[in-house]
Amino acid sequence: MELREYREGDLEALTRLGVLAFGGSVSDWEGHFLPEKNPRLDPEQVHVIEDDGEVRASATALPLESFVDGEPRPMGGIAAVMAHPAYRRRGYAGDLMRAVLRDLREREVSLSLLSPFSHAYYRSFGYELVTEAIEYTLAPTDLPTSPEQRHLRAYREEDLPRMMSLLEREAASHPLCVRRGEAHWRQTIAHKDCEAAVYEGEGGVVEGYLLYKMSGWSEGREPPRRLQVEELIAGTRGAREALISFMGALDPETFRVGHWTSRGEPLHPYLQSSFVNAKIKPDQMLRLIDVEAALGFLDRAADEPLVLEVADDVIPENAGRYTVGGEGVVRGAEASETVALDVRQLAQLYAGYLPARGLARHGLVEPVSERALELLEALFPVGDPWLFGPDHF
Repeated sequence: MELREYREGDLEALTRLGVLAFGGSVSDWEGHFLPEKNPRLDPEQVHVIEDDGEVRASATALPLESFVDGEPRPMGGIAAVMAHPAYRRRGYAGDLMRAVLRDLREREVSLSLLSPFSHAYYRSFGYELVTEAIEYTLAPTDLPTSPEQRHLRAYREEDLPRMMSLLEREAASHPLCVRRGEAHWRQTIAHKDCEAAVYEGEGGVVEGYLLYKMSGWSEGREPPRRLQVEELIAGTRGAREALISFMGALDPETFRVGHWTSRGEPLHPYLQSSFVNAKIKPDQMLRLIDVEAALGFLDRAADEPLVLEVADDVIPENAGRYTVGGEGVVRGAEASETVALDVRQLAQLYAGYLPARGLARHGLVEPVSERALELLEALFPVGDPWLFGPDHF
């Protein structure tokens, strides 16, 4: 067995592997593995297992950036972890994941996100759930309409720089949100199913936008068409009212509306009736590949330093004590207040996904005192971690 990087001659085999493992079309999978079609791909970070002369498994790390305390930081997005159906249960995926983690650490990438097929499986590599979404399925009549809708219009190419600026500002407010580069923006807008509407405010300035898809007519489905909102960004109250009105003004006999929002931006409390179809869906898992470097990204303050005693059963270099909350991050114990925790729960705190006190109540973090727990709460406040739909991988 050989575990190696991607070679140019692998394209046909990896394309076939993707179709067998996940479905989709040959052209879709060619697009994943060709840099000219996938602006987020680095072929050097496509890992391949070849055995007996055959390509049998592969995993890809996308060189992305995620926001941490408002600043973009390098992040490895794990995608297309796949094995040929005839060669599953041979440990290929595990070998690939360990190779990916080693490679990312050598590249000084401290954070990694992925969308799991199995939470238990990826926990075995030190990942833990850190984001969730609210999935809405709404009738247009569930949503309010507004005269602000008259300021909406269809997207024009010259709108893109302003839309990029609006997204950048919004993304920076969400822990771990992926930063979208211009090439990926253009690929998203150019997709045959993607439509965009913008809200034009005073002086012709774009103050918000909507990315959406409209399905065709489907016989036997009630209602027969669906509007799927991929992204809604509003920089002003008027823009938000107009974009929601866009959804609410559809014919309820013809359309259902699908929309995903972050945990911190629910729709239902602001509707005339809160009794709408809303489901919580788990989303991304996070891995701190280099704990010391990842902690160094945080811009946090505390009344006194705290020692984190971190356990990591996959990357032993991470295991140990870190003093935080003082002058940067110091390897070792330089304070009396200590919290013992696993790298997986540290990821949940790091993302702002779960409160420190809740984790302590469930026995998932172990503070030596009430004061240590208070310091942990101060260092890791609850936030609103989130990835927008077009940035998933």
